Amino acid sequence: MICSFGHEGKFSTHLSRITVIKEDKHGLDYPVLCHQCDVCPPISVCPADALKRNELGVINVNKDACTGCGSCVSTCMFHALKLDKSSKPFTCDLCRGKPICVERCPTKALTYEESETAMSRPEDAFAELLKRWNISG
Repeated sequence: MICSFGHEGKFSTHLSRITVIKEDKHGLDYPVLCHQCDVCPPISVCPADALKRNELGVINVNKDACTGCGSCVSTCMFHALKLDKSSKPFTCDLCRGKPICVERCPTKALTYEESETAMSRPEDAFAELLKRWNISG
């Protein structure tokens, strides 16, 4: 929720740059966010050239250049891009290298680091965690 407040000034799961998918059967939560892929299909398909990497290598959206076609959203294999009410995409921009979600996490459960592996779907991540923790699916 702090993500949406930090970016939009509102507490809203729909405006957060990170979506958390919950798997209640085993009590797992999986965050869906931009993986900052080296080869980013949404950048490649954008007809308006509205997606660019900044000086830190983080993918940013130029909403003024964006036409709202949504092609970037449909090509992101991690489902990390969302559309706002005006059909403009938004995604995690890592808050200029200091993610507010990490800084404001009251339990310090979040960290900002390179992940071990990238799973293309939450289901794959859940299956891997269940296997790692020896939990029957």
